[in-house]
Amino acid sequence: MTRRLVLALLAAALVAGLAAPAAAEGLLVDTAWLAAHLEDADLRIVDMVGDAEEYQKAHVPGAVHLDVSDARVAVPAGGFRLPTAGEGARLLGSLGIGPGTRVVIYDDSGGLHASRLFFTLDVFGHTKVALLDGGIQAWRRARLPLTTDIPRVAPTDYRPVVRGERVVSAEWVRDHLKDPALALVDARTSAEYTGKDRRAKRGGHIPGAVNVEWRKNLRTDGTFKPLAELRAMYVGQGVTPDKTVVTYCQTHHRAAHTYFVLRLLGYPKLAGYDRSWIEWGNRDDLPVTQ
Repeated sequence: MTRRLVLALLAAALVAGLAAPAAAEGLLVDTAWLAAHLEDADLRIVDMVGDAEEYQKAHVPGAVHLDVSDARVAVPAGGFRLPTAGEGARLLGSLGIGPGTRVVIYDDSGGLHASRLFFTLDVFGHTKVALLDGGIQAWRRARLPLTTDIPRVAPTDYRPVVRGERVVSAEWVRDHLKDPALALVDARTSAEYTGKDRRAKRGGHIPGAVNVEWRKNLRTDGTFKPLAELRAMYVGQGVTPDKTVVTYCQTHHRAAHTYFVLRLLGYPKLAGYDRSWIEWGNRDDLPVTQ
């Protein structure tokens, strides 16, 4: 029996009970669902397509715009970090999001930008959040209405309940590298993973990490692959739901996409290394593998 088959059989038993909760949480909605709920009083749609100019030309009715850079905070040394609780409160409050608001996010990049906001919201303990499968392209293909009207947003007093276990530091990763219960997922390209494409002082990857490029989560039309196919892909790399899984890339932008997919699959012990390779690859005190 091959190692891949053994892993698949093991994970089948482990995840059998996880798919249903993930679906029940409604982390991914389609265009028909969103079209039917546009008038819901507790719904906030967030447009993360391109820039404000594109948003003003046409967007889903009721959507407010957010640039992906506003869902994270630039770090002087390079890359980004999660907003603090105070910064997050101001961000979410400015979007009119309250603790009970149902948030649906869309973009035009296969969920890449939307996933970054999802990661921020997930760390802040916001449970009612979903991505629109296929983004604005799917909405257009369905010939659903677009508008140029910009909604008025009443600011809210949002108080995040930070889930610290959802984000880890370089030191945490370093101290757990030899832990067999840890699975590191590198969402970058294979060239970055091997060090051929070097985007920091050092090239390569964190020791023990497996490489599953974020684009592999998607069909050619920008919608997410079926859950069974996604599950088999990650399990085949040894990323099983019994482990603590940590995602990273260059700046935890692409890795947030992987983070979302693993949440969609119901992985219970999941975290993001938000400083990612731009920190790890530039620190001489941290180990690197090529």
